[in-house]
Amino acid sequence: MAKVDADQYVDIMRFYAHQMSLLDAQDVTGYVGTFTEDGVTHHVHRGEKLEGSAAILAHATKALPHYRTVVVRHWNDHYLVDETEDGEGFTVSYGSLVTLTDGDGRVRFESTFAVTDVLVLVDDGLRVRSRTIVRDRPAER
Repeated sequence: MAKVDADQYVDIMRFYAHQMSLLDAQDVTGYVGTFTEDGVTHHVHRGEKLEGSAAILAHATKALPHYRTVVVRHWNDHYLVDETEDGEGFTVSYGSLVTLTDGDGRVRFESTFAVTDVLVLVDDGLRVRSRTIVRDRPAER
């Protein structure tokens, strides 16, 4: 895989900053708009694969009541970015931590996750073609 240049990397980081701000604001319609129409989200740890914008939107909308009484923040870091082999987009791997802050300011942590995305360029910017999410677990010894 080819490495990306600094301008591409900055564009990708801006994409994620925008996408996560939509998710944290619980703007699920805006968030789903950052995926391609045929985008896929695969929650490996739950054995759940959502295919297409309608399925992703339905799942996100169903989850909203769980998050209505808290402030959600997605903390993503350690981005590894490469061009896809076909040169049509980017493969991005990163770690993700989600915090939930209640009305009294108490913070609860959700599990940490390893995420791998395939981003593609469309006329108006980047979109997620696929997202694979794996909850972190200790290795078996």
